[in-house]
Amino acid sequence: METMRPTLKRGRDVWDRINMPKTEFLERVGKIRARMGEQGMNVLLLHANSTDEYGDPCYISNYVMKMPQGAMVVIPLAGEVALICEGFARDLPGVKGITWVENVISCDNVSARSIAFLKENGLIPSTIGISGLEQSMPHDQYRFFLDSTGSCNVIRANRMIREMRMIKSQREVDQVRRSARIVTRAFEKICQTTFSQISEKNIEAVMGREAYFEGAEDVRILIARPGEANSALRPLEGLPVSAHEPVMLCLAVEFERYWAQGIKTFLFEKDTFVESDRNFLRPLFNRIIESLAAGREISRFRGETLAQAGSLQIDVLPEYGLGQGIGLSLQEAPFLDESETGRFQEGMCLALQIAARHEEAGFAVMGETVYLSGNGPEVLTRV
Repeated sequence: METMRPTLKRGRDVWDRINMPKTEFLERVGKIRARMGEQGMNVLLLHANSTDEYGDPCYISNYVMKMPQGAMVVIPLAGEVALICEGFARDLPGVKGITWVENVISCDNVSARSIAFLKENGLIPSTIGISGLEQSMPHDQYRFFLDSTGSCNVIRANRMIREMRMIKSQREVDQVRRSARIVTRAFEKICQTTFSQISEKNIEAVMGREAYFEGAEDVRILIARPGEANSALRPLEGLPVSAHEPVMLCLAVEFERYWAQGIKTFLFEKDTFVESDRNFLRPLFNRIIESLAAGREISRFRGETLAQAGSLQIDVLPEYGLGQGIGLSLQEAPFLDESETGRFQEGMCLALQIAARHEEAGFAVMGETVYLSGNGPEVLTRV
């Protein structure tokens, strides 16, 4: 979900050692080191530089940036894991309170400090794996990194980390489930609130307040109004909402690093919102959820979904997409389109969605967060 948001993440920021104990992170480090050994890596670097896309270093450290600053997790094949983050030394106590990593280093340039760390530990020259550097590191920092590792064998490890993050552990699924509960609670709250006058900003205030009171770290809300010439999902504005008007609300919530997302349709009746199933789309959406199964080719998913929609005389809007994986990122692998080469696997969490037009019923969009368990798909955002 791409929408307006504060530069500074303003929600709850903790490390719950019961929900996500240190052993969970050590297990991930162990699995990564096994893959590093197979590929001959001496060290692996995981980088991020955004309050949106922090997944790779967070996957190991539990650290997220509160502002757009660089962070690097350094995983040697043997020895101590390090977290190098841009910021002031006075921030270190706060950082150490949300990570199990003991070797936390503050700096003003994460690329230069990482190179210094590699030299200090005799890892230049060596075989270095990298993930996220090409995508998120500022150009000048990335050029410095490449110039400084010219004597090294540099291996792109993005795919390796992507595949590991794509399959969630039970603790990760439980975190997504907790986020999904907040999504559900915020949707319930909008239906329980009475409005004398209503605008889009009132909706945003009620849902955001509820989510943050429930412990959210970040909240994103979009709206679509079928009466508009362009009914695409967009940020909420100060526009009034009329009686009997349908609105589609897309809500994404981050709780203890993990995201969940839901999209629902409401009618504003008198002074309250009432959830509407948009009956023409619900049967198709349920079929799509039921068809999710481990082993099914993802690349065929879009074509088969469009075929199901055609049989029900529903015109699916492909520009909205059918969704993607969700977890430490709002948008992560797998992506549910014809270009995805893999198969659905047990342990995936998906932000599934569908948008369509119907000759009589008009425009509608709906979405849920779905966990693909050993017993089949489980909708986490449904009451």
